[in-house]
Amino acid sequence: MKFCTTPKGARVSYQFVPGKDSIPLVLLHGFCEDHTVWHSIQSMLSPHTHLLVDMPGFGASDVPTPPDMRTYAEAVLAILEDAGIERCVLAGHSMGGYVALEFAAHWPERLAGLSLIHSHPFEDNAERKTARQRGIETLQAGKRDLYVSQLFPNLFPASFLANHPTLLKSLIDNGKKQSPEGISAALQAMIGRRDHQATLRNLQSPVLFLLGALDTLVPPEQGLLGALLPQLCDVHLLPNIGHMAMFESPEETAAILNSFWDFCKQK
Repeated sequence: MKFCTTPKGARVSYQFVPGKDSIPLVLLHGFCEDHTVWHSIQSMLSPHTHLLVDMPGFGASDVPTPPDMRTYAEAVLAILEDAGIERCVLAGHSMGGYVALEFAAHWPERLAGLSLIHSHPFEDNAERKTARQRGIETLQAGKRDLYVSQLFPNLFPASFLANHPTLLKSLIDNGKKQSPEGISAALQAMIGRRDHQATLRNLQSPVLFLLGALDTLVPPEQGLLGALLPQLCDVHLLPNIGHMAMFESPEETAAILNSFWDFCKQK
């Protein structure tokens, strides 16, 4: 792992695989995860140059201050600067997609493409904000392990979980390694995140939406509405897939990302 420091003095970590590609692929993980979530597809990626981020508060990265999406996006910018990357294809899973959208709002010139994996541009509704606030209260009560144990089963269809108990255990075990402060900060940032419909309408670079037909966290209808916004958009709705395509269908997920990256680097 490599480390750099943001302008606010926080340390963030990332894994950088250098190569000859002028446009690298940068991957942002989702909530309560770290860069290792991408190891399931890393060996299948076409870009020889790619970068896996530990977002603030997760993995080896410091907890963000303040806990808002701008802080997460600034951490991504600091990593790109540290790695000498001028433009990239930025891909974010779930919460990572929210961070990617915030990045796109401030530094669109740094993007050759934007990929939203099980993510969307819309602000949380009142019900979701309330649920996230309850999560913060659970964490503050010292129940991090209980919170994490209840989180990950909701990301997969029941039929997939029945056949992959070891995977579920490994994700829960890794989630329990994340600090309660980092998890709480991410929940707070998602509660306060803004709507990014205008960001997608104005973005000049291509956008990819990768959605799961059985996703209950980001229902496909929500993702498809978001996909109507960009000027140039590629949409993939995977049947029988929930919220974690990189585990549920790794070969197809890697192939979609590779194809999108290949298109973007030629633009």
